[in-house]
Amino acid sequence: QLAAQDPVQQMIELCDADDCIRPVGIIEDKNYEEMEYKFRQRVETEVHAVNFKNAMEIGLEKLFNYSQLMNTAGTIVPISAPWGVLGSLENGAIQETFVIFLLLVPELSEAPEPTDEELQLGSTSDTWLYVRAFDEEADEDEIE
Repeated sequence: QLAAQDPVQQMIELCDADDCIRPVGIIEDKNYEEMEYKFRQRVETEVHAVNFKNAMEIGLEKLFNYSQLMNTAGTIVPISAPWGVLGSLENGAIQETFVIFLLLVPELSEAPEPTDEELQLGSTSDTWLYVRAFDEEADEDEIE
């Protein structure tokens, strides 16, 4: 029971259970964790939407379709957590263009090309991600 109270151990156990990629480093000294992930292949799409929620729905559906036969090989492409979204601010306002991406499993030596022209294969260098987990709902003081 004590191990489950340790956020680092929780992350490792979650990755073991969900077969996701473990971070190579974790720093926990704030109200979020900083996690470093090593170089990975990814598939991404740029989405124009009026808000973050709509962008995520559109982008994740496209990425899921790619992994489920919508690729030049016509096969299921194994995917892995974490997925992510990149957005930008201009004059303090969130812009309506988002890049939604999904990591491919490291065992996949060469990913098939997407059949959807709005998807692109790419890669990430060693990357630090800032991760914040919420329970059921975000409290008022947890919203920035």
